[in-house]
Amino acid sequence: MTTFSPATEAQWLKKVEGVLKGADFTEKLVSTMADGVIRQPLYAPVTGAPRAVRPLHGPWEIFARMDAPAPAVANAQARDDIGNGVNGVVLVMADAATARGAGLALTDLTAALHGLPLHATSLRLEGSSAAAVALARHIDKQPLDPARLAVHFGLTEAGPVAALMKQGFAGPFMVADGRAAHEQGLTAAEELGVALAEGVRHLRSLENLGDDDLARAVSMVLAADQDMFLTLAKFRAARLLWARVLEAAKLPAAALALHGETSWRMMATLDPHTNILRATAAVFGAGLGGASSFTVLPFSQAQGLPNSFARRVARNVQNVLLEESELWRVDDPAAGAGVIEDLTAQLCEKAWGVFQAAETGRRPKPRPDAATSLPTVGTTAYRLKDEYSPEVEA
Repeated sequence: MTTFSPATEAQWLKKVEGVLKGADFTEKLVSTMADGVIRQPLYAPVTGAPRAVRPLHGPWEIFARMDAPAPAVANAQARDDIGNGVNGVVLVMADAATARGAGLALTDLTAALHGLPLHATSLRLEGSSAAAVALARHIDKQPLDPARLAVHFGLTEAGPVAALMKQGFAGPFMVADGRAAHEQGLTAAEELGVALAEGVRHLRSLENLGDDDLARAVSMVLAADQDMFLTLAKFRAARLLWARVLEAAKLPAAALALHGETSWRMMATLDPHTNILRATAAVFGAGLGGASSFTVLPFSQAQGLPNSFARRVARNVQNVLLEESELWRVDDPAAGAGVIEDLTAQLCEKAWGVFQAAETGRRPKPRPDAATSLPTVGTTAYRLKDEYSPEVEA
């Protein structure tokens, strides 16, 4: 039982005024982001706000990229990842925008997947419709029931969906991906609004499906950066916004399959070990914000194809947060916290405006010069005298 009397807002403000020594409170402590989201220095608790929880209570899934062009190397890396705490594999095809010059060739997909325990491993595909068809064909040749597999096909066009459903896959089939918007320098609200517009476009393209299938057919991917609180609010907002979309479309409530990935924009090429700290903050925010699954880009990803050490660190960032810090134990742990609830509400409002504008063809323009989430420490500040050898494949 505490012996301290509860402090009032007026008492806090008086303390702040003393520290500021007459400086303007608003100018010093209130910041406004590019899309008008305001961040205050002091918040009161919030009650009765909507909850944003993962569909099932339990740890989020740990994913690792399979992006080595040589199928034998990709297969060996995936086996190592799966044997050391990874639940899922991201199949990055060479034609995917996220491949960044690497990725698997379509003809090498079968060799890369050879012997992997697909019955116990989630798959996310990043590639073309042809890659989705090839993956389905490979699974069809295995003694596996597609309905019992966790496969996110990552489609952006609806063409193959009917055939995939006929084969027995449950989806999600299509993806609303906000990562490109994030990399173009757009704000968190703009990334959410663009992803929302993409998701609604997918729903329209699948209108021939039954309501229950349609509500579960689309997943979402968002970038997570080192701004822990903003990332947390962004992932919470994504769940609340998608629930609003389903309600507006008169579709049954269905939990969003929400995947996160550490921001490419925040990856430093100089002193890249600082990326480990950035990734930890990003996972912390996204995990507590309700991500269903997450991929940490290895800290040397911006320098080339990461080696086994960099991949090990990437998966263990999540293993530590889940198994030692046990961050998954509480559903929506930030609920009621004034700073997070306010950020979530502002992001929802701003993102919905971006979404409505995108519906009329007015999408936010890229901001290539935006400094948000660009790395500073180790690159422009506190530079290393001598850089370490990159932790990349030879």
